[in-house]
Amino acid sequence: MRRKILIICIFGFVLLGGLLTYFLWLQPKLNAPLSPPLQIPRPQSTVIPKAEIQENGTVKKPTPTATADTRITMEVPQTEDVDPPVCGDQREILVLLVGMDYRGEGYLYGLADVIRIVRVDFTIPRVNIVALPRAMLVEVPEDRLSVEDPILLNQAYLFGSPGMQHYLGSADGAGALAETIQYNFGITVDHYLVLNFKAFVEFVDALGGIEVDLPQYVDDRPDAYFPAGRQTLSGEEALDLARVRRKYSDLKRIDYQTIVMKAIFQRMKEPEIITKLPKLIAAFEGSVLTDVSPKQIQQALCLLGYIKMEDLFFYSPEDDIVKSGWVYIPTMNQLMDIYHWDETFIKWLTDSLWEKPAS
Repeated sequence: MRRKILIICIFGFVLLGGLLTYFLWLQPKLNAPLSPPLQIPRPQSTVIPKAEIQENGTVKKPTPTATADTRITMEVPQTEDVDPPVCGDQREILVLLVGMDYRGEGYLYGLADVIRIVRVDFTIPRVNIVALPRAMLVEVPEDRLSVEDPILLNQAYLFGSPGMQHYLGSADGAGALAETIQYNFGITVDHYLVLNFKAFVEFVDALGGIEVDLPQYVDDRPDAYFPAGRQTLSGEEALDLARVRRKYSDLKRIDYQTIVMKAIFQRMKEPEIITKLPKLIAAFEGSVLTDVSPKQIQQALCLLGYIKMEDLFFYSPEDDIVKSGWVYIPTMNQLMDIYHWDETFIKWLTDSLWEKPAS
């Protein structure tokens, strides 16, 4: 019995060592970016244009105070040059992570179903993943996104997509969403990564599924039902859990997305994943839009060897940060249940992205 346990332990260490070797020394060759680089004008103004919400739910837009050449900005903490990065030569990076509800080829259309800003600190190391509700009420960047505002945040991606062509900037839908986030909240991301439903399902299946432990049952019938407790999900089931919508709010939906994302990270840390690397790479090839370079992807893969589950931090706004309400959305020609926000949300967003471990 002891011999059997010893053999299993040795095999596990060999797999883990192989995984780290693959990431740290062999540096797998990855495809070049599939989409053009993100080029957003850097902010110069600190003015945040705000719409006035009328009692009847309509919006009275103020005179614009920001243009394509004078973007809003927030003062964000500066990274102190103390510790070197554990991987690569970049100290930190901000990535716009988008999951879009389109299964067709070419990413021609699609709403941003999942919107997260990910800040990776390669020095601590630490990853802060901050969720933005897709139904947040926002204004479009002046002279850059040619639709009538206000719109929902997830619509910014749709109107910038190649099939709609309402955006004058770079990187199509990802660029339109990134610039809308900058225009409204003052956060400028460095890069983007867009994944559609088809690619997500194939990736989770290539992992061999993921294991989640639900604190309570999830009843989104007739679309989906999940009992409470520990269970293994296929790619399609993981997608259903991440997209619960019939009986759950957008904020609750974010909570389930976080459960799925944590399960994916936990699965990727398992030693046996080294045997699945060809399938994982194949699941992403040709189905992901990103301007992250192969070198930066290798830096992120290298970080897997250093980062632990407790170094991964997820943030989502509570009810006291964003307020729900009904507003008329011109592009949809109807009243929509949306989330209002103010400077409190902007402070929460900035603090969450740059939060560090307590000293």
